[in-house]
Amino acid sequence: MSRIVFADMTSAYDGSALEARPLGGTESSVIRLSRELARREHDVTVHTPCSGPSEQQGVKWRPLSAPARVACDLFVPVQQPRLLGFVPGPTRLAIWLLWRPNNLRHYKQIGRMWRYRPIPIFMSRMQQAGYSAFLPRPHGVFIPLGLPDEVRHQPPLATPPPRRAIFASNPSRSLHELAVLWAGSVLPRVPDAVLDVYGINGLTDGRSGWEAWEGNCLPAGLSPAAKASIRIHAPTSREGLKRAMREARVIPYLGHKSEAFCLTLAEAQALGLPAVVGLTGSLPERVVNGVTGFHCSDDEAFVEATVALLTDDALWRRQHEAALALQQGLSWSDYADAFEAGLL
Repeated sequence: MSRIVFADMTSAYDGSALEARPLGGTESSVIRLSRELARREHDVTVHTPCSGPSEQQGVKWRPLSAPARVACDLFVPVQQPRLLGFVPGPTRLAIWLLWRPNNLRHYKQIGRMWRYRPIPIFMSRMQQAGYSAFLPRPHGVFIPLGLPDEVRHQPPLATPPPRRAIFASNPSRSLHELAVLWAGSVLPRVPDAVLDVYGINGLTDGRSGWEAWEGNCLPAGLSPAAKASIRIHAPTSREGLKRAMREARVIPYLGHKSEAFCLTLAEAQALGLPAVVGLTGSLPERVVNGVTGFHCSDDEAFVEATVALLTDDALWRRQHEAALALQQGLSWSDYADAFEAGLL
């Protein structure tokens, strides 16, 4: 058994948040890995900006305002060099990179990276390529993120879903651009198609999605038919989002430069959902081009691929079954195996 401490300042959460509300990939990954390590009888403590101490599924949750004064076998801050000195004298020190690594080479952080020399934990080749040669330990440990058991090893669907696409990322990440392509180029060719929009920035003030987002996350001035085809959904459970992905034919995502792994795409592919993606960030790593979806270098190719998956049942079937066969990724148990082997 090892004593392991994580520290994350991304948001205020503890282990109960995974079942209680939508989470970003950083928070959900910290919760899932800490639970799996605790299940293996490691002594696991996670410090976040949570409201108070608690213990859930064997993991001790503590506020960042309560310093970790006890030495540990492994200390893992998430992304932020300013957390490297949070635990005094750990036997081993790593930094878990769940975003792009560009903040590590900032002039205010690079000195801390050299002072502490943490082992970087990468989750994508894009991160490895972006890790500056001026930083210590450039090879680090490479482990793609785990996927939850509920999205893995699903059976093939008996019949193709209706002509539905799904967007399930933060709406600030290219939803506006996707809606423009959808209304101007996809919908005229597939008039009965629907784009279902789910996002972690949910609607909580009583306004409809179009009332809240028109003119920012969604374009202004679309026709009534185009607006009706883009359906904004209130926050849903993980089971609800899984069901929505299984009921869609394609996940079209133009991407964002901050996508260092894209857990949404990884889970969608594991569920058998073909994807059409831009070439931004780590997105090409999540999709087998021409097999489980398409990599697209321009808007025209993006539209053509999206229309094809919405309308061609044989193409959808091939890519659906290929995604189920090839894109199951690592379970969190597999991830913990690699984590123990590389860091303990």
